[in-house]
Amino acid sequence: MIEERERRPIVVEELMRLAIVIAFVAAGYSLSPWFSDLLPSRDPDGVRLLAVVLGALFGYVLGGVIGRIAIAGVDTAQQRLATVESVVLVSAAAGSVLAGFIVAVVLFPLSLLPGRAVTLPIGVAVGVLGIYMGARIGAARGADMSRFVGVRGRVDVKSPSRGAGTKLVDSSALIDGRLVDIARCGFLEGTLVVTEFVLQEVQALADASDEQKRTVGRRGLDTIRTLQDDGLVLVEYSQEDPADVATIDGKLAAMARRRNATLITTDGNLAQVAEVGGIRVLNVHALAEAVRPPATPGDHLTVRIVKEGTEIGQGVGYLEDGTMVVVEDAARLVGDEISVDITSIVTNRRGRMLFGVRAGT
Repeated sequence: MIEERERRPIVVEELMRLAIVIAFVAAGYSLSPWFSDLLPSRDPDGVRLLAVVLGALFGYVLGGVIGRIAIAGVDTAQQRLATVESVVLVSAAAGSVLAGFIVAVVLFPLSLLPGRAVTLPIGVAVGVLGIYMGARIGAARGADMSRFVGVRGRVDVKSPSRGAGTKLVDSSALIDGRLVDIARCGFLEGTLVVTEFVLQEVQALADASDEQKRTVGRRGLDTIRTLQDDGLVLVEYSQEDPADVATIDGKLAAMARRRNATLITTDGNLAQVAEVGGIRVLNVHALAEAVRPPATPGDHLTVRIVKEGTEIGQGVGYLEDGTMVVVEDAARLVGDEISVDITSIVTNRRGRMLFGVRAGT
């Protein structure tokens, strides 16, 4: 297997050498009349044979050199491209194909002109330049293009994300740990921007001497890693650092205002200041409170029994948000408003159900 892998470059090199030899043999044969004019005393067939042999020899030597250079170039390109994001490679390829199509359409009239010995090299040069420019532009804008096709994971971009789909995250939301669950449920969309100074703040916690700080700091780093590795959301790293603002909270607020982005935080003070400044805030604590069950085991509620349950003796009532409450020994109390002690909660595909007993029983 190893010998086969080592043999492949040699085979490629020899194939390139063969192609170049054939090309130079054809060139020598085509130029043989010109050599015959330079050497009128020579036999034309002999001159033709000499031109073909010289072309073959020159092509053999030059083909070996070009083959080795090409293989070395491919190896170098492979090593460099191994560190390049796949989305950048795809975008570069798409850019080169699009540029090649545009160049072909633009240069088609040129191919209809006489004097192809001049127009053909010009067309080839312009085409190569256009394809190269398309690949460079596509690679440079690859991460930005990925936003429009739903690519997720980690993408470093050169043009900052802006608009309602952009969300700046602070360290408190990262170390909270619930951001991953929110993303997995599909409630976190768009581009999540992690700034360099926020990342440094989380890293400082992870490197702290205090064990509790180290734990929350590592949780924050794990949150970033999970979001990007699992492709839960498009993660953009930004080195933007407003120099005119001293505090981290102020920097985040300034960036959010400048980008028209949403700020994700669990810091109540930061959320309040940002909202006063006209910045939209997603507070993880507020979200958790909004989706919190209307009651927990041990809570005391007042419920009106509206019908009998499916089991014997059960009565059914509903909370204001439509949550069903099943009460034991309440079937005969339909129409009455009673006090209920919640004993358990069951969640299924149809929603959440509360089970309880009459208070005092």
